[in-house]
This record gives sequence, structure tokens and C-alpha cells, in this order.
Amino acid sequence: MSAQDDNGAATPQDAHGAKVADMFNGIADRYDLMNLVMTWGQEPRLVRRTVERARLPIEPVVLDLATGTGDVAFEVLRTRPAAQVTGADISPGMMEIGKARPGGDRITWVQADAMDLPFPDATFDAVTHGYLLRNVTDIPTTLAEQFRVLKPGGWMAALEMSPAPKNVFWPFSTAYIRWVVPLIARLIAKDPEAYEYLSRTSRGFRTPAQIHDMLADAGFVDIGHRLHMFGTMAVHWAQKPV
Repeated sequence: MSAQDDNGAATPQDAHGAKVADMFNGIADRYDLMNLVMTWGQEPRLVRRTVERARLPIEPVVLDLATGTGDVAFEVLRTRPAAQVTGADISPGMMEIGKARPGGDRITWVQADAMDLPFPDATFDAVTHGYLLRNVTDIPTTLAEQFRVLKPGGWMAALEMSPAPKNVFWPFSTAYIRWVVPLIARLIAKDPEAYEYLSRTSRGFRTPAQIHDMLADAGFVDIGHRLHMFGTMAVHWAQKPV
């Protein structure tokens, strides 16, 4: 299966990517509501924190990967009205929802595989993404692609789920992700199995320390992260050296 950009150019997509695309196409119309519920209404704040960590110049050229319906992309435009924003996602159904939102015509929407981006080297001032890394089969390749398309000195900033830390909140956080999230999905989503997948991949995802090491291996510097929601969400950031 291949993905296409707005000009019809084909990009490769692995079998897992095709399954993920189909899954997100099926839940596109409920995705934003589900994220709001899953994060106890904190999703907009987490998106703002992610964009803040991208350290955008006044008129940035920004790539938002796993853009979905465009939450992060629209936040970039809110904070930097002169930005040139490309939203890329493996799921055309998600992006169709984003295109129909007010201001959707200000974003360039591209169907693309995050492991093989259809952009030249050193194109973007910043790369952002939300909930991308748990859905790819090769995280190092995904990060290497982000490094490649960033301009020297550019930043990546990402919002990702994080395994619940073993502290006093661990039993509650784990129970919420394992049991409550799929239950809520059955009430809201047309495809609750999709959120059982998201719950499972969240529990088994890399720790912030592991993501740090992968970013360093990709060549990034000034790497950091901040935990949110009792350690179950993390905002990551890193810079491509000047």
C-alpha cells in the first residue's frame, strides 16, 4: 500500500502502517472527543505545552506529523499567524476532519508515512507531533527522518503517552489506562477495539529515558522532557545542532 501527498506522489507504507491508517480512518469523527475525555479535559493544555517547546520563530515553516485533525497544527497557527504549516498523517480520514475545521485551508495537508517523509533535507524550522511514536514500527528511523527534514538549529517537540511511573499513583494510573479508557471508548467510539489498541500500546510504550536515548542516537542535542498527568503523558523536545 502507498500513501500520497496533495500532488499524488506515492510514498511507501508498511503493513502495520496500513492497519493503523484504517483504524484511525474508522474513528476519525470521534477522535477529538475521545482524546478530551481520555485526558480529563487536559488535551488543549498539553497541546499548548508541546507547541511552546518547539521554540518557533516569528514566521516559521513547521511540519506537524501525525497531525490527525490538526490540533497541534492549529495551535501553531494560533501562536504564529504567519506560519507555513504542513500537516502530515497516514490517515486521510483524520485529515478530512481537519480540513473542514475553521482555518483548515491555511494548512497544507499531506498523506505520508512518518518513516519515509516526502520532504527535502533541512526544510522545516520545527517538527511537532502528538501520539506518533507508539504507532510506528521503527522509532529510530522515524526520528532520523525528523532530524533530516529539520533545518540546523530547528526543534522537534512531541506529546506522547508514557508508562505510568512506579509511584503512589501507579495502581490508579495503570487501572485507568488498562480498564477505564477502553470502557469509555465503548460508550463514545464506534470502534472501541481501536482504543483498546491505544490503551495496550500506551502501557507498553517506551519510557522518557528510552526516548531520550533514541533522540541522542538520531543526532539531537539539548534533549528534555516534562511529565504530565501523574506521569502518564510526556512532552519531549530536542534540537538539531546548528
